[in-house]
Amino acid sequence: MSDESSRRPDEIGEETRRFMTVIEALTGRESNDSDDVQTESLDSTALLVCRDKSVQKWAVRWFQHAGFRTAVVTDAADALETARALEPAVIVVEAWLKNAIRQPVFKELLDDNGPDTPIFVLSASAGDTKAALDAGIFDIARKPYDWQLLSRRAKAAATHARQEADLRKTRESLESALAVADHAREQLHTSVSFEPVTGLPNRSKFLDLLGRGIKSVAGGQNALVAMVVGLNRFNQIAEALGQHKSDQVASSTAQTLTACLQVVADAATLDHGLRTASVARIAPGRFAMMMTCAPDSDEVDALRREALERLSQPVEVDGQTLFLSPCVGAALYPRDVSDATQLLLKAESAMRDARASGVQFRYHDVNIEADGARKLQIEHRLHGAIEKSELQLAYQPLVDVASDRIVGCEALLRWPQADGSFLSPAEFVPIAESSGLMVRIGEFVLDTACQQLAAWQERGIGPIRVSVNVSKCQLVSDGFPQMVERCIRRHDIDPGLVDLELNERGVLSGSDDLHGRLHALKQLGVSLSIDDFGTGEAAIAYLKDLPVDVLKIDRSYVMELNSAGNESAITSAMVALGQKLNLTVVAEGVETREQLSALRAMGCDQYQGFYCSPAVGPDALVEMIRKGP
Repeated sequence: MSDESSRRPDEIGEETRRFMTVIEALTGRESNDSDDVQTESLDSTALLVCRDKSVQKWAVRWFQHAGFRTAVVTDAADALETARALEPAVIVVEAWLKNAIRQPVFKELLDDNGPDTPIFVLSASAGDTKAALDAGIFDIARKPYDWQLLSRRAKAAATHARQEADLRKTRESLESALAVADHAREQLHTSVSFEPVTGLPNRSKFLDLLGRGIKSVAGGQNALVAMVVGLNRFNQIAEALGQHKSDQVASSTAQTLTACLQVVADAATLDHGLRTASVARIAPGRFAMMMTCAPDSDEVDALRREALERLSQPVEVDGQTLFLSPCVGAALYPRDVSDATQLLLKAESAMRDARASGVQFRYHDVNIEADGARKLQIEHRLHGAIEKSELQLAYQPLVDVASDRIVGCEALLRWPQADGSFLSPAEFVPIAESSGLMVRIGEFVLDTACQQLAAWQERGIGPIRVSVNVSKCQLVSDGFPQMVERCIRRHDIDPGLVDLELNERGVLSGSDDLHGRLHALKQLGVSLSIDDFGTGEAAIAYLKDLPVDVLKIDRSYVMELNSAGNESAITSAMVALGQKLNLTVVAEGVETREQLSALRAMGCDQYQGFYCSPAVGPDALVEMIRKGP
């Protein structure tokens, strides 16, 4: 090739050489032949598709100077195969090269590589240029070729294409990350707002829905009802049959309640946004419903009846028939409360009241709520009383019927109040039992009674037996026999002087575990009593199998003994039963001489009650013992 653009750089005219020398001098570099030029590597390949040897020579030299690795092919088949194998950064192709079907190679390369790979066409004629332009290629070099300019343009195009590819990958990665983030956000929203087993709103989401419902009816004519549905046997089902089946029960209940709401609330009004209604699962065995309604309509009762009727039907789970035993509580806005949280709490409270009362439905009741608030207040104060050691013991004498001598006493719990009065044990003991405080209180009572017994022994009083009440929750608590043994050993007293009074309802139940506990206590040497005998419904047949020593007849049977001498046949039979079983028989609640006379005639062994004395302090009891009958 003889054109000016094909000359070597060292053949350029003297004027051009001087110009380049000046430029290089200004930039602090020495002038070098192009053979010695060092350029930064692109780590990219330039595919050169050409048959002209001169074109190959200069293209390779200048493209390598531009930082490319070069690959040279001479026909269409090699061009396509090499392009697919090397994935070049740029392709330079002679326009007149054709494939087997006389199609320009550059068009085939363009179709195969797409717009992401820059393609430069070497044109030798106007027809070549037009064909390239028609194919959508705009990087066209016309003879004579300026290889320096062409290689620089190729380098810029390859760099731009690589940057575009990187940008596209970054954009795709970002879009993928955003999609993942959106999915995670949706999952988070679902996990935070919806219960996974049923897909229903959870407690938090339901409170939000209640809040919106309240806003929709506030200041208007409508009301908003919240209902809480409790499945009384759900926990029992879960424990007996496992998580999978309890989940099936939950899903079935969710479908049932949703259907109930649709029936009562009318699907048409729901679909048109004229009514707010929703079902939620707010706890494992507890669901909630909300619905706007007219304050004086019967829709609340209709919803309650529909739910209870359907949920009272047996549920089939894997061939097993299950009964859920539902109960429902309801509260209304604005009648009962002013905010969403209180509305749900009142409905839950009503549901618990229904369950405790053995009924299936109950509205929120202010009086019941006040009673519950008082119980919570007592429980809170009881915690403080235990920590501050405010609880005390008083001792009611136990008298031998035949000799009228005090032979023992019953330790009774007292809780003094700030005004000097005492809160009745009948009020705070059940709260202590239900809250779990009775185990701590029971240990305090037993330890204090043992301490007092030791103090009396040191003063030479006695021996007298001290009775201590033990509730069922204490009896079944972990380590109860060991706790009794610790108290006895700590104060070094005779275990035979300690009598543990057990309520009839708590021990005459036939429970092998309870009976085992009683035998373990008996091995410590303590005495065991059946308290309030005659008030329970348990089988008396169990009595002969228990390791008990004392039978205490409830005061209700003593009250039937009147001055006219009409002895109660039942009381007499109880005394006879105790004697037959070789038990010491004690009558509780003796208040009159006539009652005592009747008991003496029956052969009753001991008594306690106001006829002798109410419960007194330890020093007062000592004075009564010393004074004698």
